[in-house]
Amino acid sequence: MKLSFKKIPGAVRAWSGVVAASLVVGCGGAESLPSEEPTAATQEQAQTGARPVIESMDAIALDGALTAKTRSLIRARLAQGQAFQQVPVTSDSGQALVLNDQGLNGDERAGDGLFSAIGDVDFVTLRATQDRIREFQARNPQTPLTHATFDNRVRVSDRVLTPLPPSVFVPGVPIPITPVGISPAVKPENSLIITHPGVVNDPTRTYDPCTNAGNPNGVWTFNHLMREMASSYIPPATLTEHWLRQWTVNQNINGWTVPARPAMTARILTPWPRTGGALELARSPFKLVAIVNRLDLGGDAGPSAYASGNAGELRFVFAAVDRTSGTCATRPFLVIFEYGVPHASCDAVRTWARGWLNLSSPSMILGSSAYNAALASLTQQVVTRNAAPRKPNGSAINQIRTNEEWLRYPWELREFHLMGSGPAVNRLLGQPTVLTPGDSHNNTTVLRDFINANTPAILANSYTVPPTFPSASTPFLGAFPWMTSPTDSFWGAAGIANNNARHQFSLNTCSGCHGREARTAFTHIDENGDLSAFLDTGMTVPSTPFWVPDPVVTSVSRPFFEIQMRTTNLDSVANQACLARAFDRRLLSAH
Repeated sequence: MKLSFKKIPGAVRAWSGVVAASLVVGCGGAESLPSEEPTAATQEQAQTGARPVIESMDAIALDGALTAKTRSLIRARLAQGQAFQQVPVTSDSGQALVLNDQGLNGDERAGDGLFSAIGDVDFVTLRATQDRIREFQARNPQTPLTHATFDNRVRVSDRVLTPLPPSVFVPGVPIPITPVGISPAVKPENSLIITHPGVVNDPTRTYDPCTNAGNPNGVWTFNHLMREMASSYIPPATLTEHWLRQWTVNQNINGWTVPARPAMTARILTPWPRTGGALELARSPFKLVAIVNRLDLGGDAGPSAYASGNAGELRFVFAAVDRTSGTCATRPFLVIFEYGVPHASCDAVRTWARGWLNLSSPSMILGSSAYNAALASLTQQVVTRNAAPRKPNGSAINQIRTNEEWLRYPWELREFHLMGSGPAVNRLLGQPTVLTPGDSHNNTTVLRDFINANTPAILANSYTVPPTFPSASTPFLGAFPWMTSPTDSFWGAAGIANNNARHQFSLNTCSGCHGREARTAFTHIDENGDLSAFLDTGMTVPSTPFWVPDPVVTSVSRPFFEIQMRTTNLDSVANQACLARAFDRRLLSAH
């Protein structure tokens, strides 16, 4: 039978971002602004790993006119069972606020369950949101317009959107503030996962190493990304070759020996043309297959000890081409450049989201010159040198991830960060794979003990996978997940007390997400740009669920709404004011 997911009235568990603790093990994120000092509220979150879940919010205008910056009493009620002293939010003028229920700093009454503070509210945007609801309802009056909320990709509620009547907007009375994301406004193939031939084969911006067609210096080429990532201390070709040669010898990462894959030399490095001994980056053997907007990995715009207000990631997916055979073609070796979008303020993130939403407008024809120019203006904000001045080489890159079986069986995933010191400063170095233990810990008492000891945090998506466990001498976090079969790629052990915690933990790993927990055969985007069913099921109709049976409790099947989660998030961020971001919840997994 299928597991029943009941609607949870008022519970808001939306989407968004990589939890700070996961940044430590490699997810990366936007830079915090210098003025963003941790408050008592954000320190509380940093210590516990948990974040308040807001059930409802309203504002009472204290000024005589309802403008884009009206001084107001802001009140929020938390979901049942939440035990927080303070709730950090950002007002609609960008002011960091801390709502409290202690009768202090604007809070009306201590202990009444309403967390309050005085701040600015943008009633102009709030009214515009109501107008958008009416507009979309008028387009299709037979189908109710809804706003969905999600718990780690599973839809937990779908609230019918009812616009507030104009009579509500008066000073001195509570005016509801609710999250609104209109999923049908987003075309996912235009604004989220872009694989259209007119984009990935754009002759001005891409290069095909098999046909030599296109522009080898185009802004969406492997060449361009590596050149913008490099610094004056290490030439781009040297940076690239040092990175790739890590496959040719054994590596030690977090106490694990990562076995060499010597075929890197014969299949990639030897056929690669050189000039003066250096790799010709303009003739690299990597072809673009997708550009991906991961705004959903961003955080809310409230003050945070982590990476406040970040706009998630921008990703480029490349496939290696085989130049050693008679027929040049892409092979199962994917390289994913994952950039932290360097926009932090609520306004900057909203502008970024609007740029992506604009790609879904009727006037934008996917793959047209106008569309590609608009997309390039977005991507160049992120990939150019010094886009993130305080990160290594000024590059906004968070990490490069690879997955392949072309060099050697079995399928393997690796992760690389731009880092280092001394003579090896700011090189791409192999690092542990995010949230994924070493393979040898699967089906062991060590994994059982870790999941059982951390069940509440796992269920709340507020845990980390530490480098070592259970002792400081036992490596735990892994470095090269191997996947022999997607039917076997999930995490579990006898004696795990809560199978939902097991599932959540497994789904957040590299191998679980690219395997059995998502019913996926290794890749979500393959070397031809084709999508896994986990993604493709919702691309045409984002509200279509993708059912995945639990690999342990086979009577349970979960409905995933990955694309609807992303479309709802994009529309919400692009069109709502800062206060509405307080409803957002962060994804832990970066996959």
